[in-house]
Amino acid sequence: MKKHRRCHLFFISFLLFSFVLAFPVQSAVELSKTGAEYRFGQVKALPRPLRWRKLVTPHFEIFFYQGLEELAERSARILEEDAFERVYPDFRNLFTLNPYRKIRVILFASRKEYRNSQASGLSLETTSEGVAHTLVNRLVVIGQPTYRDLRGVLTHEVTHLITIHPFKDHLLYGSGSGVPGWIAEGLAEYYMPAETRYPIREVALRDVVLRDKVDSLSEISTVSGNLHYAEAWSLVDYIARKYGREQLFAMLEAVVKEGHRDQTFQKLFGRTRLELWKDWREELPQIYQAGAEAPPYTEETEPLFPDYRDQSMVKIGPGGEVFFLSNCNGRLYDLFQADGDQVQNLTDRSVFAYDVAPDGRQLVFLSDDEGDRRLYRLDLVSGVETALELEVTNPIGVAWSPEGDRLVVVANIKGDADLFLIDLEGRLLEVIADSEADETDPAWSPDGQQLAFVSPRELYDQLYLWDGKKIRMLTRTAEHHRNPVWSPTGDLYCITGQRGYYRMAAVDLEYGITTHLWPYQETVLEFVPTTEDFLVTLYNDRRFELYRYQPGEDK
Repeated sequence: MKKHRRCHLFFISFLLFSFVLAFPVQSAVELSKTGAEYRFGQVKALPRPLRWRKLVTPHFEIFFYQGLEELAERSARILEEDAFERVYPDFRNLFTLNPYRKIRVILFASRKEYRNSQASGLSLETTSEGVAHTLVNRLVVIGQPTYRDLRGVLTHEVTHLITIHPFKDHLLYGSGSGVPGWIAEGLAEYYMPAETRYPIREVALRDVVLRDKVDSLSEISTVSGNLHYAEAWSLVDYIARKYGREQLFAMLEAVVKEGHRDQTFQKLFGRTRLELWKDWREELPQIYQAGAEAPPYTEETEPLFPDYRDQSMVKIGPGGEVFFLSNCNGRLYDLFQADGDQVQNLTDRSVFAYDVAPDGRQLVFLSDDEGDRRLYRLDLVSGVETALELEVTNPIGVAWSPEGDRLVVVANIKGDADLFLIDLEGRLLEVIADSEADETDPAWSPDGQQLAFVSPRELYDQLYLWDGKKIRMLTRTAEHHRNPVWSPTGDLYCITGQRGYYRMAAVDLEYGITTHLWPYQETVLEFVPTTEDFLVTLYNDRRFELYRYQPGEDK
């Protein structure tokens, strides 16, 4: 039951979604008693003591400390009105003999304070953003980049506790077979609100469906990456649709008590495990038809930097230099600059967001190497790094204005992502957008007169424009619109799509109508327009690869 680390701010929506999730880490379900559950309130995190408080709701006890009051209140609403109501009714029969016991939820502002408090047996390096301690009925959550992330993580981990904790005696004393990974994580993903599931996972699923390389049940149960999470969710979703949602409870209970065997599944569904898996696999091509008949782009085109794969957040400097993030050195993420064939690493810190100054002589980047998310300025000539003290806390994204004198910072202060205008010294100039929903992906127009950004509306991400005075909604169709980018001549583009297939599109600035520019099979993760063509990051067989693309080119 491995929990997957959150991947890069995926267009900062895909990249906000993919940020810590693109590469596997240790389990988010901790089955062993470490004693940590008794220590979190006693070990004080340096350099400040944590003054713990408790918020009690009908079904949860939420522990938090100074500065997390609003986050605790929003978490309480998510837990009670969303997560609990989604999951508990389907599994209430698990609590007939052993009544429901309130789940303890411990909130931390940063990974550093989580680590120093010793709140879990899992280390800072191996844990994800949420850890469900199933034997002691407890959940530890580190502050999330966005409200959508928070809602998804809380629902995912609460599902683990409601579905697995009632079987703790079976797990402790070996009186049952346990819960296989595909069921445990498939249930947790299934009960997450659809809009909180990380898009990169369905991108990965669509890719293996087109390649006819769907994993076996035993492979899925290792849950070692985005693909396995998506496959587990999709299979559980298939069972719920085919045999009825009430069968999820029956399947879980039977597998724990009778074993993960063909006989168990024959009794429930009249199908062996292999037959059930084949039924599901045969349905998948019907679901992922969009783009399946289009020609592949990657078979006849070479990636630009084959030695630096898994690139993300690609940007172009004023001199044509290419900047990108990559995990090619084995960590999330290193920042690189490519000038022709020469590629260099720009900082020893892990970077999760950045932007280049208009003159190309410096950049700003965000890192949480020291535990907290902090903004740094890097002089590209001297290599000197300077930490900036921001008047807004918990930054998760940044965009440098074309005039060079201002930054838009995406920050999560009250549980959701908002947009703030600051000067180069970190002083707050203006609040651009701070609704209860997330506002992410800021992108300045070349003349600095407009700012495009993304915010959800009725289950889909849509584009908005800010002209310095007011905000207007630009797109409205029933598909996602993410990763807004401007061309040097002032044309606006974005990524559009759903169900794992996303394409680059031009956006009409008056009416918000989008025109697709990508006639190929691969999903476009992000792209950057240049004066002559596009740099396009494609998902290709579990890789994020950077290509050069000219619309209308004859390959």
